[in-house]
Amino acid sequence: MKRLARLLPPALSFAAAVACGPQARPLSVPGPTTAHPAGYSPIDAPPPTAPSVRLLANRTPGAKVVALRVVFLAGSADDPPGKEGLTLLTATTMATSGTATLTYPELLARLYPFAASIDVHVDRDETVFSAEVTEPELAAFYPLLEEVILAPRLDAEGFDRVRAQTTSQLTDDLRGGDDEALGKEALQVLLYQGHPYGHPALGTERGLAASTLADVKAQRARVLCRDRVVVGVAGGFPETFAAKLATDLGALPSCPDGSQRTPLPAPRKLTGFHVLVVDKPSADATAISMGYSYDLTRASTDFPAVAFFTDYLGLHRQSSGRLYEELREKRGLNYGDFAYAEHFEQDGGSTFRLPNVARRQELFSMWLRPVKSRDALFALHAALHEYATTLTHHIPQAEVQRYRTFLTRHTTLEELTPSRRIGYAIDDLTYGLSRPYLDTMHDAWQKLDEATLAAAAERHLQTSDMGVAIVAKDGAALAAALVAGTPPQPPRYDSPRPPEVTAADRDIVRFSVPVSVDNVRVVAASDLFRE
Repeated sequence: MKRLARLLPPALSFAAAVACGPQARPLSVPGPTTAHPAGYSPIDAPPPTAPSVRLLANRTPGAKVVALRVVFLAGSADDPPGKEGLTLLTATTMATSGTATLTYPELLARLYPFAASIDVHVDRDETVFSAEVTEPELAAFYPLLEEVILAPRLDAEGFDRVRAQTTSQLTDDLRGGDDEALGKEALQVLLYQGHPYGHPALGTERGLAASTLADVKAQRARVLCRDRVVVGVAGGFPETFAAKLATDLGALPSCPDGSQRTPLPAPRKLTGFHVLVVDKPSADATAISMGYSYDLTRASTDFPAVAFFTDYLGLHRQSSGRLYEELREKRGLNYGDFAYAEHFEQDGGSTFRLPNVARRQELFSMWLRPVKSRDALFALHAALHEYATTLTHHIPQAEVQRYRTFLTRHTTLEELTPSRRIGYAIDDLTYGLSRPYLDTMHDAWQKLDEATLAAAAERHLQTSDMGVAIVAKDGAALAAALVAGTPPQPPRYDSPRPPEVTAADRDIVRFSVPVSVDNVRVVAASDLFRE
């Protein structure tokens, strides 16, 4: 990672602590008395009388692009009860209602010559404003970003438009058109029932309808404020720009509660398999998401090993994983089968994770999609069978060595862009890592062997207590088959399969997935996220 520099104003706490077990450290952003990560060094701070924000800078003289990230340690987990979706409404209205001096059409007209945009993303614990602009255009572009952050218009017209668009994204896009995303959100509803993570960042129909422009202004003052912000800039910016950026954004009002956040309750503990079936008559295939919450984050010593295990099981959008090989390559069941050691969102059209969606509490998950309705139960059994087999019989030493080479080379590509580099650096601070994340992962992977990998996986991963979310048509029939323990039918292959595949199919059919009637719930897709 290239040289990074940071300003050192007062400490900013990301969380009181995260329940990550004895190996973990609290998620926090280092303050003046905390050692900063290797490769980071202080730059000239503004005068003590001038407020400033914490900033990471990665300057590459001669680079043609400048990437900016303004990350607030606040997200949908900060939505007030009954106002689910308020943080996203607030951030989006800031970005798309104009500024104190520019209407939204005027702002768009000013941005147009730069071929640039000011994007916003809200997750459970973080809200990110991001932009990229060519170096020659930075001087003209930056005042627009500054005004969006410091002096957004927040008018009734902009708020009404954003609320209508967000409601449509929830009801039409998420609930009606994106079964993969719907399944992932349904899994989190199941795992985080009664928890601040238990609703999408988009909110709920009731929460969006109940939120007002006054609520948006109050939420901005409460959580999108100076004590919770970390700013990043990378690329070919002028030498004095980083200090100016930190000083300018220091004009954000301080947070009423300082940097402290309300501690999260522990997620519900599942016993056995719990299933949420989202009945969607229009679904042309079945989407399956499964997993469980656990006490592991990037701050945990065992995280590199567990992430290695899940990537070996099913690296995102790659054909290298065991799930992909068994379900897609050998059986042609579906498009993709992947596994994750932490919450994952894809970064645009890439195959890599989106930076700055750090969470104080994490989950293990597997995704299968899209699966033909007839093969849904078999695919569920097959994925759980492969997961349990890999966990029980371990990853052989030869495979550890082979996959380590591939995975190290593949993940090196994750920092190719300035925006991703600075995003990862902010994540390092958020998790309190003493070294850059990918360096830590690569070093830990070099020390892995079959025994240490198996021991770490067995400490954190399990096969008996799990949530399963299924988006499918005729959900009641699927739920009844699960409760009855009906063995799934093997797939009807279009061409003969090798004997070892059909023999394995018999083992998959016999693989037990015990589901109690008390632990199954069927919900109409149209009723999900209503309140």
